[in-house]
Amino acid sequence: MSKVYVGMDMGSKVTAVAAREESGELLERQTFKTSRKGIIAGVARYGFETVVMMEEGEMAGWAYRTLLPYVEQVIVCDPKRNAWISKGTGKNDEVDAEKLSELLRIKSFSPVYHTPHEDMAAFKVLVQHYEETTKRASRQMVQIKAMFRAQGVFPEGQAVYGPEGRHDYLSRVDNSSTRIILTREYELLNYLVQKKTKAMSQVTVMSRQFPVIERFKRIGGVGPVLAARFVAYVQDPNRFNKRELWKFSCLSVVSRSSDGVPLGREHLGRAGCGAMKDLSRKAFDGAMRTKEKNAIQVFYRRSCRSCGDPVHARLNTQRKILAMMSAIWRDGTEYSDELFLGLRA
Repeated sequence: MSKVYVGMDMGSKVTAVAAREESGELLERQTFKTSRKGIIAGVARYGFETVVMMEEGEMAGWAYRTLLPYVEQVIVCDPKRNAWISKGTGKNDEVDAEKLSELLRIKSFSPVYHTPHEDMAAFKVLVQHYEETTKRASRQMVQIKAMFRAQGVFPEGQAVYGPEGRHDYLSRVDNSSTRIILTREYELLNYLVQKKTKAMSQVTVMSRQFPVIERFKRIGGVGPVLAARFVAYVQDPNRFNKRELWKFSCLSVVSRSSDGVPLGREHLGRAGCGAMKDLSRKAFDGAMRTKEKNAIQVFYRRSCRSCGDPVHARLNTQRKILAMMSAIWRDGTEYSDELFLGLRA
């Protein structure tokens, strides 16, 4: 039986599907209500030798894992690379599904990775939830200080968030209505801090499913949060080689040229996962702050002497940290400073 190429354009209410033969002939177009039952019935009807493609979006991971058992292959593609769809005239869901099926048939697309494992997908959601809760709590702290400054009260440091500091700074605000509002802002901060603590506890518990996280924590500057974040965002130790990992982490150098002439300056690529770049920088900073000598400090100083530029040396060290974490996970090895510095195989 020949393959069937199915393009699927998903909306929160309606999903459009277009099926195409290997020859390119359109077999069928259909629309149905977006649901687990609907997308399985709408796609499985073409048989197991069906290949399905949809564009990346908030429901793509769910649909990808839902359809995997029923078809030969499910592909999620990058909509930013599909100019034929995004810039097409007469754009609608049915037309987009047809175009997706044709792009799939001729293999003209850029794939986006999604894990097939529910536990890994859930772990990534949890880690992102913890990160977002942390950001909200930080924004709330900044908001409280800004409100005090608007009243001519200028808090410094962290004392304004503690029980005694709160009482002290609130007493300096003359307007009673503003004091009530600030009290509510403190209550919201209490709530966010509590949720952040609970989220961290859940991350700790779920991290036990991934033993490599304990091995990561032996690397200088890498704590439980950074170790969990690496697993959550990389998802598969065989997903990248070293340079692909750097590109994914926004740490690869981009240079453009035409006819041998450079176009603009070299710079770090912006396409990728900013959280991974942030992870490598936090691990670097943490290792450099450690009083006890570690391999990351040694590697950085060597790189400084080699390239003569502290910024380049830091970026080299960040790349080395990520490459080491990837290798430890992929090869099942234990971390040591000697391994990091290349003193043992």
